[in-house]
Parts: sequence; C-alpha cells; structure tokens
Amino acid sequence: MPRPLSPESTLDTLETEARRRLQAMRVDDPAATLRAARHAVALDYGFTGWTALKDALADIVLGRLTDTERVNIVLRAAWEGDPAPARRIIARHPDVARASLLTAVVLGDLEEVRGRLAEDPALADARGGPLNWEPLLYLAYSRIDAANSVAVATALLDAGADPNAWFDDGWGNPFKAITGVIGQGEQGRPTHPQAEALVRLLIDRGADPFDTQALYDTSLGADDTTWLELLYRASVARGDKARWRALGQGLGGDFEVSTIDYLLGNAVTHDHRRRVIWLVANGADPNSVNAYSGHRHHTQALLLGFTATAGLLAQRGSRIDQLTGPLAFQVAAMRRERATVRAMAEANPALLANPAPLLQAAAQGEAEAVAALLAAGMPPDLALRDGRRALHNAASRGSVPTARLLVEAGADVDARGTQYDATPLGFASHFGHAEMVAYLAPLSRDVFALTKAGLLARLEALLQAEPALANARLGNGRTALFSLPDDEDLAAQAARLLLAHGADPARKDNTGLIPSQLARQRGLAEAAELLGSSD
Repeated sequence: MPRPLSPESTLDTLETEARRRLQAMRVDDPAATLRAARHAVALDYGFTGWTALKDALADIVLGRLTDTERVNIVLRAAWEGDPAPARRIIARHPDVARASLLTAVVLGDLEEVRGRLAEDPALADARGGPLNWEPLLYLAYSRIDAANSVAVATALLDAGADPNAWFDDGWGNPFKAITGVIGQGEQGRPTHPQAEALVRLLIDRGADPFDTQALYDTSLGADDTTWLELLYRASVARGDKARWRALGQGLGGDFEVSTIDYLLGNAVTHDHRRRVIWLVANGADPNSVNAYSGHRHHTQALLLGFTATAGLLAQRGSRIDQLTGPLAFQVAAMRRERATVRAMAEANPALLANPAPLLQAAAQGEAEAVAALLAAGMPPDLALRDGRRALHNAASRGSVPTARLLVEAGADVDARGTQYDATPLGFASHFGHAEMVAYLAPLSRDVFALTKAGLLARLEALLQAEPALANARLGNGRTALFSLPDDEDLAAQAARLLLAHGADPARKDNTGLIPSQLARQRGLAEAAELLGSSD
C-alpha cells in the first residue's frame, strides 16, 4: 500500500528523502538523477509523479494556515499574489467566501455581499484587507469570479461604493476600477471576463471614462480600438471631449502633448494601423509629435521602417518633413536603399558614427537594412550609452540572418550592454529564441549565459580551453555558479562541471551571498548540496 503523507510532512522532508534515495540509486547507477529519485519517492506515496506529490503537500500546508492567512492569500491574488494557491484554498475551504465582505466580493458570493451590506452599508466604501483597498477595487482586479461580478458590483454601487476608487502603484499613477477591469498594460494582465458590462456599469454610475492609465495600458498590446471607442464615446457623452485634446494629463514622455496625440504616438511606434486610423478620425493631430522622440508622427513611422503607417498618416494630412542628415540616412537605410545609403555616407562620413540606424534595423530584424549600412562602412559595434549594440537587438528579436551579418562584419559576440549587463547570447536565451542560441553559443565565451541556458557541452569545451573562466565575475561579483539553469538536474550537472574546473563555491557576490544560498533560494536542492554549506 502507498505510504500516507502526514500532517508534519514538508517539502524539506520529502527533498531529504529523495536525496537519500538518490544516494542509494547511485550505488547501482552512477548516472541516476535527482528527478528519478523524486519520481520513485512520489510512487512510494501513491502519486504519479513529483508534481502531483507537491500539489498534495501544498493542500496539507494550506490546511495548516490560520483563517486570516487564507483570507489574505485569496485577497492578495487580486494584484500581487499568486492565483494558484488562492484557487486551492477556495477549493479546499469554500467557506472562506463568508469570512468578510471582501472575500465575498472576490469570490462572487452575492447573497453574502447583500447580507453584509444590508447590515452595514458603510462597508461598501471601506478600505481593508492586505492591499488596503475598497471592495470595488478587489472586484475589479480579481479574476477568480466570473459569474456574479456585475451583480456584486451593482450591489456595492447601490450601497454607496465610489466608482472612481483608486490606488497608487508607487509611481504616482491612479489605478482605478475601470483600469483593473480592462487589464492589459506592461504586465499583460488578463481582461476581466465580464469587462464590457462592468465598464459600462461603472460609467453609468459615475466612473470617469477618461482613465489615462487604462488608455495607456490598452495602447501597448494588440491593434484594437474596442476600449478606445468605448471610453471616448462615454467621455463625449459626458461633455468631456476637450480633455482628450488638453495638455497636462501626464501620460509620459519628454514632450508635452495631448492624450489623444500621445496615444497616436504609441500607435505609430507599435505599427498599429487600425488605431492610427481611429485616432486621427477622432481628433488626433497627424502633425503632432511623438511624446518620447519629439519627431512628427510621419517622420517617426519612417524612422522605424513602417512605410504603410507613414502612408496612412500622409493620406490623413500629415506634413512630410524634408529630412536631412542622420534622419534622412536612417530612413534610406530602413527603406533598404543601398545606393542612397552609400552615396550619403560617402558625402558625409560622420553619418556612419551614429548607432541609431543600425540598432533600429537590427531591432526590426531588417537584415537588408543592416546589410546596406554595413556595406556603406558603418562599424558593427556602435553602441548606445548603456552599451547596447545592434547584435543585442538582433538577438532579442531572434533574427539569425541579421545576427549573422553583424558577426561576419566583426561584431563582438560577447559585448555586454544595457542595465542587465548581458551579452547577445544572454538576450537570446532570455527571450527563448532557440535558433539564435544555437547560432551564438558556439561563438560565445559567456560562461554565465552558457551555464544559465544549460549548454554544458559548449561550457565544458570552453573551460578546458580557458579554466580561469570558471571564476570570472560580473559587475555584481557573481560567478557562473550563481547562474545555474532552472532545471534541477541540469543545475546539478552544471554545478559539478564548474566545480570540476576549479570554480570556487565560497566566493561571495557583492551582497555577501554565496552560490549555495542562491541555489537553495531557487529550490535547486541537489546543486545547493553540491556547493556546500550556506553558513
């Protein structure tokens, strides 16, 4: 019979058991892995694998929590928490919905919400919970309930909830209920399943549809005008059309423009042609400037190589600037006009010292544009102030043809740049561009990126040729032992390899951390054990 998990079972005790099993397995099979040992332990307990065992353990751990701890996990999932444990708590403890008005709101318990509001209507607008939010904000940002959200929101508003409730994200930006319902933004938050009905309800009850954070968030994703149309029409109905064209709304950038012109700038930058058409049709000035670059929108489109978008703007009245110097040079490159690029460079060699055209062409994966610039004599390793080079951009884009052109022209494969102090291989690995990783890895000496990506054959060959790289350090003081792969077996293999070539497991980073401590924090148990004590 399978062994039962006890109330005292923890992940640490199971990990210890798996490591003991591994030692026993290696008596007969030196190549046995921790993964295999964990699988064997899971089978002993009657589970199909380690993941199923951990899920069962998580249920036990959740059962040990206090009522307050369970409630806080459920409520935090609205913004900064993990929805997975919140859902497990709800499945195991459905009565958590009746713990407070806030939990009832988040979980869509309409009867509980109505009962509590009938007893104390002031609760509808009272801040509380781990985020110190009003109930309406918990509803707007949570994605746990999809069935009763509109009815619950209606009950809150009927009881006096403020439809314009908001919180500050720490950067001075008001995140309102409408913002939360729509989602999207830089974090790619999901839109609420009943978003349109909720937004219309909030606006009908007095929410301001001129929600600048929501307008910003929806300008970053797909080329879609749904929310632009809804929020704009609601503003017009309220007599607020002028606010879209007024200055001083604080959406961002170095150049002050109106909200609708700011949004046009974002649409051009992302090559969102449907949004460009809609924004100009509804009052955006095609002759205004991008809030970040200061270039007129038509010029910005040309500089980015978006000729179709530039054409749309020209058709809608955008003046066509007579570009000269570096701007004309970049436009010619993005149009892949080799003869023009060469002639301009010969007439003004200083144009070849500006990195912008090459970096932009690489960022777009425009191999022909890169080839034109290189053929005209532009050095492949021109860099921005932060060290970013064209090869970083090509790697981030995943454009192997572009990268190959740059490397064959002499680009430094291991140049570090940007605030991440990363090489092109590091960027390719981070963004999951397998073809780019395969191209760059044999050329790279970046032991950190090779280790992180688990490219152990290349790492071993490199360490055999240059043993000192085992203890090479980044600016933060970290060696390759701090860059172990996320896969636990690979992490252990990488640790063994580095140690075998002289890597020092006691070497601290600039914060005083040693590799075993970081490995343990990341849950890389076998690697942490190999690296020694964390004391």
